[in-house]
Amino acid sequence: MSKLDVGCFTVRPTPEMKVRLAAFREERWIGYDSAVRIREQIESLLDHPKTHRMPNLVLLGESNSGKSMILNSVRDRANPPYDLNAHKIELPVIMVQAPPSPDEGRMYTRIMESLGMHVASREPEDSKLRRIKVMCQHLNVKMLILDDFFNIAAGSIARRRKFLNALRNLSMELSIPIVLSGVPESQNILTADSSIANRFKPIFVRRWTEERIEEYATFVVSIRPRLELEKGMDILQRATLTRLLQFSEGLLGETVEILRLFASWAVRSGTEHVTGDMVTWENLHALGYVLPSDRTRHLER
Repeated sequence: MSKLDVGCFTVRPTPEMKVRLAAFREERWIGYDSAVRIREQIESLLDHPKTHRMPNLVLLGESNSGKSMILNSVRDRANPPYDLNAHKIELPVIMVQAPPSPDEGRMYTRIMESLGMHVASREPEDSKLRRIKVMCQHLNVKMLILDDFFNIAAGSIARRRKFLNALRNLSMELSIPIVLSGVPESQNILTADSSIANRFKPIFVRRWTEERIEEYATFVVSIRPRLELEKGMDILQRATLTRLLQFSEGLLGETVEILRLFASWAVRSGTEHVTGDMVTWENLHALGYVLPSDRTRHLER
């Protein structure tokens, strides 16, 4: 196994290096099979006929599993480029962060802000909902995405129930599907009320496992072009992929971060090459990486 010389990180990078390293951090769509299927499933709701009871989804997965990447892609593919000279401005998909607690008014405020609407400090919730409905019709909104849904766990059971009822009412008032996104524990919030749970079909973004190592390999292949090196990355050996799975704990975002760290080292060191025997825990530790589970343990101490 090759041991990395990390002394290169003590040397200031050149302007050209800075541009390349910044490009490594850019968020881009990674079209592995499962992500494409999930995106297609969500996008199919955009063409659903308007009914009193629209279909809704909840996207469930661990933090850093790629949920936001999928949802951002849905939004970006659906929404046209902003054009002040357009005859009619449309915004098919609105995507907002869930409020930090189950607060109906704050949810409406976030939706209004995403639509570019002025929000009065003490505007009643009914007034906000009426104005949202008018603006959504004007902009031809077809879907609402609410990310970080588990935020509402911070409230009491009564406040959660009120918030969920507001979500259900919002979907009915606007006649659009709502897509929620959160960690797996979010499903417990929904299943506490059967009338709500029945309205939100779960889709799971699962961790990678050795049983799916072939698909994991295609996923790694799709990452490599965004981490361009002169001599490339030779990391598709099964043993290397198995170690990547172990270090990343099967999470998409962690895999991307690990490969970004190695690619950054390859640029800074001038080697322009990453090989499978470099992918060791000793080298990752030297690059400053901490396992996801270890981060949690450190917080608990």
